[in-house]
Amino acid sequence: MKQEAGGSVASPIAVGIVHASRLIREGFHDLLGQQTEVSVAASFGDAREVLANPVSGDHVLIYDLGTARQDGPALLMELHQRLPQAKILMFNVTDDDEAIIECVRVGASGCILQDATLEDLLAAIRSIARGTPHSSPRVITSLFSYVASLQAGEDRLPPQPLTKREEQILQLVVQGLSNKEIAQKLYLRPQTVKNYVHLILQKLDVHSRLELIRHLRSGRH
Repeated sequence: MKQEAGGSVASPIAVGIVHASRLIREGFHDLLGQQTEVSVAASFGDAREVLANPVSGDHVLIYDLGTARQDGPALLMELHQRLPQAKILMFNVTDDDEAIIECVRVGASGCILQDATLEDLLAAIRSIARGTPHSSPRVITSLFSYVASLQAGEDRLPPQPLTKREEQILQLVVQGLSNKEIAQKLYLRPQTVKNYVHLILQKLDVHSRLELIRHLRSGRH
């Protein structure tokens, strides 16, 4: 344990590990288990496992960006809503602006690039646990460039294509099914369907189901 100013001893920071690869999860678990300032509370293969067996109390979720992409933004949104005590630190992030901005869009409290060291990882965990978003100089450069593009009037992001799941839900919405009915049909949680519908509206730049149907019939989709 790390000793704080005044002689008190700080409790280890609780962390969870999210990665689709069991081998990598176990490697991270063993590596972080040797560090006195952190305590590995659990490891998960994806967001569904996180939601099914959440870590109690404040903690940092060390989340692989590739796994986050597989989970999709709807599940990540649900994770934020249901687990406000979890702060996401995205790792294994490629050194490019698009990947870095993607971490911001999914609500990560910080991200570390693929060439990060163990000390970089621990510094990020400490920072996020204190409530301070973690950004390396490279990440800050990307964020400032992004903000500058918005200030220059480039405030509309390039349209994002719908995923196969979003396309599927879109068709059911057009058929007139409610979120609950769609959830039952696709074996999803109603909240997950609600999140998907919200994302579809955002991607198609519409504000209601009625406008969505009109949008689809207009042939713009």
